[in-house]
Amino acid sequence: MSMTIRLHPFLQHLTGGQEVVEVAGRTTGECIENLESRFPGIRQQIRDKKGQLRPYCEILLNSESTYPNELTTTVKDGDLIDILFIVTGG
Repeated sequence: MSMTIRLHPFLQHLTGGQEVVEVAGRTTGECIENLESRFPGIRQQIRDKKGQLRPYCEILLNSESTYPNELTTTVKDGDLIDILFIVTGG
């Protein structure tokens, strides 16, 4: 199965400028693990030392939030996963 991951611009320097990457997996977590294995440095940007998503990172599946099951949501061929960063400030 092939899914598309669309990356937040903050991560694109780690993929050689690619905004969209094709990956395989059965869950959002497996797809993200495949992405992380192909592009070193992404894991440190989106996960903490325990492997959990950082608080500012959100995963969408076909434009729908996957919270609270960000890494366990089942995917199917052709799905679109977005990795977003929530930016705050004042």
